[in-house]
Amino acid sequence: MIRTDSQGGMIFSIHAPKAGLVELTADFSGHRERTLAMRRGPGGDWVIRLHPGLICDVYRFRVDGRFVLDPDRHPKIRGQDGIDRTICPSVNENPNIANASKTA
Repeated sequence: MIRTDSQGGMIFSIHAPKAGLVELTADFSGHRERTLAMRRGPGGDWVIRLHPGLICDVYRFRVDGRFVLDPDRHPKIRGQDGIDRTICPSVNENPNIANASKTA
């Protein structure tokens, strides 16, 4: 799930209660992918906040070393490398409107 906070930061979350490590792997503004560690939150949700102005193009989660597409978002896109990724919301899209997290 993706939402924005009151300062304009994007918050990514995924429900993975049995996971030992969850990361966000994303492409920012057309640059190569970066992997960022997420924090375990209450109830098995993993969360990371991106600063306002850091624009994500596509992303996927890595749960205990296994890549997982965001179960709450569409559309998906297949890259030239043959790997599927989830498209980040555009600045015109309201990311606050999202479904409840699903389990990874």
